[in-house]
Amino acid sequence: MLQELRNQTSSWVIKILLGMLVISFAVWGINDIFLGDRDPAIITIGDVKLPRSQVNDEIREEMNRLQPLFGGRLDRAEADRMGITGQVVENIVNRTAVSLGARDLGVLIPDALVAQRITSDETFFNNRGKFDRAIFMQVLSRSGMNEAYYVANLKRDLAASEINRAISSAVPVPSAMIEPLVAFRSERRIAKSFLVPFVTAAKIAEPSNAEVESYYKANSQRFMSPELRDVTWIHLDPTILAAEIRVGDEKIKQAYEERHDEFTTRDRRELEQVVFASQAAAEAASVAIKAGKSLAESAKEDGKVKKPVALGWVDRREMLPELAAPVFALKKGAHSAPIKTALGWHIVRIKDVQTGRTKPLAEVREQLKKDIAQHEAGEAVFALANKLEDALAAGGTLEEAARQINLRAGRVAAVDRRGRDGTGEAVSGLPKGSVFLRLAFDTADGQDSALTESEGGGFIVAHVNKVMAPAVRPLKDIRAKVIAAWKDNARDKATETRAKKLADSIRAGKSIDAIARAEKLKVKTSKPFTRLTHDAESGLPAALMQKLFTLKTGEVAVSESTGGVTVAALTEIRAPDSKERKETTDALGEEIRQALGGDLFQQFIGAMRTNYPAKVRADLLQQNRQ
Repeated sequence: MLQELRNQTSSWVIKILLGMLVISFAVWGINDIFLGDRDPAIITIGDVKLPRSQVNDEIREEMNRLQPLFGGRLDRAEADRMGITGQVVENIVNRTAVSLGARDLGVLIPDALVAQRITSDETFFNNRGKFDRAIFMQVLSRSGMNEAYYVANLKRDLAASEINRAISSAVPVPSAMIEPLVAFRSERRIAKSFLVPFVTAAKIAEPSNAEVESYYKANSQRFMSPELRDVTWIHLDPTILAAEIRVGDEKIKQAYEERHDEFTTRDRRELEQVVFASQAAAEAASVAIKAGKSLAESAKEDGKVKKPVALGWVDRREMLPELAAPVFALKKGAHSAPIKTALGWHIVRIKDVQTGRTKPLAEVREQLKKDIAQHEAGEAVFALANKLEDALAAGGTLEEAARQINLRAGRVAAVDRRGRDGTGEAVSGLPKGSVFLRLAFDTADGQDSALTESEGGGFIVAHVNKVMAPAVRPLKDIRAKVIAAWKDNARDKATETRAKKLADSIRAGKSIDAIARAEKLKVKTSKPFTRLTHDAESGLPAALMQKLFTLKTGEVAVSESTGGVTVAALTEIRAPDSKERKETTDALGEEIRQALGGDLFQQFIGAMRTNYPAKVRADLLQQNRQ
């Protein structure tokens, strides 16, 4: 048959027909004939068309970046709902508009600059601190990019950076804008202060019934019970099932044999080495080492000292074949003779030795037993989950479904979102982790939740029996808490009253030191502080520092603090010296320049988007989510 076809195609008629077919492919496109438009453009901006595959890849990359924030549960539908997809599209449009603007302005990024950026990126360095093309290609492969795509993106980003830099560097910063900010940021103040400690509990009298009831009514919002729910649940917990599984000796022995490599530690050496370009330099260093010098002292070549490179702990498989045998034959502290490889002449020092061993079965028996039980429990959980779903689908209650699979349903009569009961105490016996409480409060009253995977590989389903709205707790149930809150309030008021009296004495002309001595309080002088100084550095509460910046020298401020109320008198206002003023002026000028440059760059993007309106095919974006 093949020969027949060959014979036929040799005729001039067939050749003409085949030629016409080839021309039709060239004119109409073989892709359209056989495949159709399988990767249509989703975004069109100017003469740039961005295909669906590229847009979906960038959406996927952003979702992967955000997965840790969502516990690994972020899917495409959720990304669409939260606007993540739209933001990615917006970024792509902005980026493309800037690229077109760069092209219009004639901003060209030379290949040499791209190469310099790539080879100086530590992401692509090997253990000797040098660019390694193999590592570069591996990183791109893991990221799903080829070299051309990466280089094109880097050129685009560099062009955008050049435009941004050009805009920012040309922004003038008026001195009238900087000077007030320099004064605001650089001015320092010093204060003397003392702490008025909280009045002791012994000095607070017990409240009367009328005082308790009055305080309870005036502060009823403080004594509200949160929303509570009566919930029934079934938890398929592999940890509990694993504890009931008996594992025989034969299974343990089989697992030990299958995982033998896991329990075997190979011989390892901690090494450092110097690689010489010439044999002569390596032999000279070897002679110096034999004479008693260290590797660091001996390693020289072409008049330059060569620093030994630490290789860390390695086994035979991680070394070049030429090095492995001679190096592993040496003892701790020894140096190898010069060894030739494709990289040069090596001298290796053995810093430490670790002899390999295989853990005996007795040593790992319990671990194997636990792992086997956990594995079997995991399989049992999936089987039970299927049976449970079938039982619930048949219309049974959680209690009935639990009985069908020989389990007991749990129930809590009242629990809040934090796992506490109506009195604020932690409820014991709830499923561990956050999934149960989330299901309990995301499920409507009288409804079953979906069977949901829980922490540790199990499954939980919950039924909400009743929802109890937030309400003020009865006084009789929380009387002790109300009395404690009343006493705390009375203590705060008494302490504040005492502090204000002492502050008034200072305002009346008495010195802060004299008042402190009379009251047996300790005076502290703060370090000079600015408006941006942290309270831990100044020793003053943040709220008090803010007050002190509104005062004149000699004036007094009072503020709550840890352990009581602090009284402070402002003793000095310091203007910045010339050196500090210049440093602050330069730093602020750069900050403002960057901020204004950023605003102008956004305006540039807006202008480019006006010049190059974008068309986004939202209908195609929703289709074929990859």
